[in-house]
Amino acid sequence: MAMIATQSTPVLHLLDALLCGGAERLAVELAIRTSVERFSPALACFRQEAFADELAAAGRPVHVVPKRRAFDLGLLLALRRLLRREHVAVVHAHDLQSATYGLMAGRLARAAVVLTVHGLGIFRQARSARLLPFLARRADRMVFVGHWLERFAIEEFGLRPRHPVVVHNGVDVGAFCPGAPDPVLRDELGIPADARVVGTVGNLRAVKDYPCLVRAFAAARARVPDAALVFVGDGEERPRLEALARELDVADAVCFAGARTDVPRLLRLFDVFALSSQTEGISVALLEAMATGLPAAVTDTGGNPEVVERGRTGLLAPVGDSEQLGAALADLLADPNRCAAFGSAARERVEQEFSLGRMVREYESLYDAVGRR
Repeated sequence: MAMIATQSTPVLHLLDALLCGGAERLAVELAIRTSVERFSPALACFRQEAFADELAAAGRPVHVVPKRRAFDLGLLLALRRLLRREHVAVVHAHDLQSATYGLMAGRLARAAVVLTVHGLGIFRQARSARLLPFLARRADRMVFVGHWLERFAIEEFGLRPRHPVVVHNGVDVGAFCPGAPDPVLRDELGIPADARVVGTVGNLRAVKDYPCLVRAFAAARARVPDAALVFVGDGEERPRLEALARELDVADAVCFAGARTDVPRLLRLFDVFALSSQTEGISVALLEAMATGLPAAVTDTGGNPEVVERGRTGLLAPVGDSEQLGAALADLLADPNRCAAFGSAARERVEQEFSLGRMVREYESLYDAVGRR
């Protein structure tokens, strides 16, 4: 008997800008890893600055639809034409602006619309009070990356989503594995062979409150003199952080590695992963560190306590409290056995609760549900 071919469901990921950020990274991973037997994934954005080679290698189309004015009717009509031409069944938006245009174009083209809320930033935009309630009432699904974020949206911001869903972020547990540090990398970064390393990964932006981490590290180094601190990432805060390290007399122990493409290799160099953020979603960098088998010392904010189990996979400190964050760093650095136990539990937690495969499967089920409409 001849097999009857089933038609795949076209899904379009829509973003304001395709940049090197956590939300953008997750959209790209979803587009690449979604089953091509069941779906036809593609991306669209108003401007693109990253991921071109990766998406081209995976055969995922990227449609750039430029935005030229505050409200761009031409953009809306271009999006509608794109959705109709590609027979898009599901528009998956990842930020406020793309969701607004995506919802209007989706309704005109009779496509279902999904919005993923990746963090608190979307609530702090000037137009969020007007646009988010509109989107929440009309989107086919509003996805939150953590339960804490859903609670904030409903209880504090006052949203009333028609169909709220929680899908935790996920990371590739196969790409981020525990392993011995590369001695060549230590030499490259100027880190002594016997140094205990605190590391962090992220753009050097004010919301990360990295001055708090530098102060915490300086306090920890008083107890663990051979400690080193490595920043992976770059941004406008770097000059301020370099000046603070000099002021606190720890500049010789602080390394700014810059933006890197070999993050898994760098993570294996760390003994402890740190986050000092004032606010944080479900941090992909934190999940990658935990998948590498690292204990975490993080601020008690946003999604961090939803990811880190206090006293089992890491330690938490109040936001902005460099003294307590420094004590957490020192406690971990001074106790390698505790570090190993926390790191093993962290790896297990990511495998069970925050894997990329689990995240993709949950979104595929969601596309099936709304795409049938």
